[in-house]
Amino acid sequence: MSRRRELPEAEELNLVPVMNLVTILIPFLLMAAEFVSLAVIDSTLPAIGPPQPVEEEPEKPPLNLSLALTEKGITVLGADAVLNPEGAAPVAEGEERPPTVPCKSGGSCQGVDDYDWPELTRILGMIKDEYPDDENVILVPGSRTQYEIVVKAMDSSREDADNPVNGSPRTLFPFVVIAGGAVN
Repeated sequence: MSRRRELPEAEELNLVPVMNLVTILIPFLLMAAEFVSLAVIDSTLPAIGPPQPVEEEPEKPPLNLSLALTEKGITVLGADAVLNPEGAAPVAEGEERPPTVPCKSGGSCQGVDDYDWPELTRILGMIKDEYPDDENVILVPGSRTQYEIVVKAMDSSREDADNPVNGSPRTLFPFVVIAGGAVN
């Protein structure tokens, strides 16, 4: 006599709690997700074309402030010469002029924290005292200069938070132009 086993009937799964959970989680996850985050740093492009004729000779020659960002430090240039409000140390013939703001380590700058940003802001503040009407600065990064260094140089040249004016940071050179051509 063979015996047959009767299989129990399969019970239906109750999916309502799982569907309720999914219904609640999807809007929550969509609200919490950040799909795209954009940041904009204002800068202007260098002028292209022949120079415009000047009708009157200005009292002071134009500043043409430039910051050369190299691996050795930051050189402050203006009117085709190295600017140093405190006076540059004499350099022997044939020797290379050291940067205006050398690296903290004394040699080659290894990263963004190795540059002396407070010193750069202080020197730019002294230059702003001499040229209060100038608002432009040209950044000339080297070919291997990191993006973070360029951004930090922009921030350091725009305002001086350590010397506030009427409770807000002092504005130095808010209009930044990025140019190429520095040699590392």
